Amino acid sequence: MESLNELNRMVEELVVFDMNSGITPIELASNIYEEGYTEVRMLKRFGLVECSVFFYDTEYFSDKKLKYEYRYNYDVDNVLQEIVQIQSKQLTPLWSRKEERSKLITNILEFAKDANVNLENLLSLDNIKRLQSQTGS
Repeated sequence: MESLNELNRMVEELVVFDMNSGITPIELASNIYEEGYTEVRMLKRFGLVECSVFFYDTEYFSDKKLKYEYRYNYDVDNVLQEIVQIQSKQLTPLWSRKEERSKLITNILEFAKDANVNLENLLSLDNIKRLQSQTGS
């Protein structure tokens, strides 16, 4: 039973992740009022939105200020897909929805396998219960 509770928690985490669209371009644009932020740029390419935020921050163990660019890429549904840091023309991926979702799914599948839980039966049972509650049966 404890395995099923943990598996349920993991599936809920995936559902919450899928329902969260991330920080919006409008929220990013409001950073322009924050100290150190110098520019916010939005661009639409092939129906996708790219939002770049530029700011200065102090380097660790130094007073030297470095300029940063973070690029936020959104799909047609305005859902954040990835965040990339650009510095000296080098792109460093910081976060990817695809990779994070893949990790969550892999963790669920591995946990189910290790706990000897048949996901097909579990998901089918959940679907039946959900349908019954919706129809009042």
